[in-house]
Amino acid sequence: MKNNQASRLTAKRTSTSPYFSPTFNQLEQESLNQYIDMLPSDSGVLSDILITNTHTNFDLLSGEQVDNLKLIIHPNSGYDNFPVDFVKGSKAPIVIGSTIRAQAVAQYILSSLFSHFASIPTHTKWDVERKWPRKLISDLKITIIGFGHIGKILHTTLAPMVKELNVYDPFENLTQLNNKNSDVVILACGLNSKSRHIIDKNFLNAMKDTALIINAARGELIKTHDLVNFLKANDEAYAVLDVFEKEPNNFTDFVDLTNIKLTSHIAGVYKNIDLHTIDFETEVVSDFLELTSFDFNNKYQKMILQNKLRPEIGII
Repeated sequence: MKNNQASRLTAKRTSTSPYFSPTFNQLEQESLNQYIDMLPSDSGVLSDILITNTHTNFDLLSGEQVDNLKLIIHPNSGYDNFPVDFVKGSKAPIVIGSTIRAQAVAQYILSSLFSHFASIPTHTKWDVERKWPRKLISDLKITIIGFGHIGKILHTTLAPMVKELNVYDPFENLTQLNNKNSDVVILACGLNSKSRHIIDKNFLNAMKDTALIINAARGELIKTHDLVNFLKANDEAYAVLDVFEKEPNNFTDFVDLTNIKLTSHIAGVYKNIDLHTIDFETEVVSDFLELTSFDFNNKYQKMILQNKLRPEIGII
């Protein structure tokens, strides 16, 4: 941060997620090497910058390496693997890649919503009755839990379309959870001590017995046992789950259900994710080197993990 470094900073990536292409590491290195020197992930040399992901085990980092860090880039939207004490004690700003997958996850959620209520039929010959007994989106009462990057995209898209749209996010001063008789509940929030198992038996029983639940956020937001019982008791209810309490998941909890769609944590994966991830990392590094501390912290205020610390809650 405009600190007149005598030498170039170094960076190291802890590991690479399986959905990236085989050329990702090379492309990442070529892009970042404009500004810093990328070290091999197995290098014993202490790095100034650490690029992490959801598989990074911070307990395995040496104290010497942690003390040497000037910046941590976590180009993922989830940060459950960060220990609270590590975040509290980190002198290096931890920048989360919340924006990289926001559009993709929002699209997954909207696709789930529209395909559930308005899956377009295929006609092999002219249907003289021309019937399509679908339920209109404009008749729905929808509750969105979470008003971060994804929640805001969903709100902007759905607000003009639905009958009633409620948003709950106590950390954004949206404190009224109006899930009673909701047609749809969409989870778009982070996981913390307050949101864990927010969808439980009591929550589900307040909804319509035809309700749709969509979760592409965090698996532990839903108490799986309670959801399974709700779906078994209400065959017109439906759930779309992309995340689970335990991952990888073998889906055995859901084998007897026909009113559920399961995917393997793919909502945030898309064609250009390699490029968008590298562009994000490059922008953060460039800004870290060129901006003042004040301007850097101001630009990334919503994405710096230390700013998500709350007393008695941990990380929101």
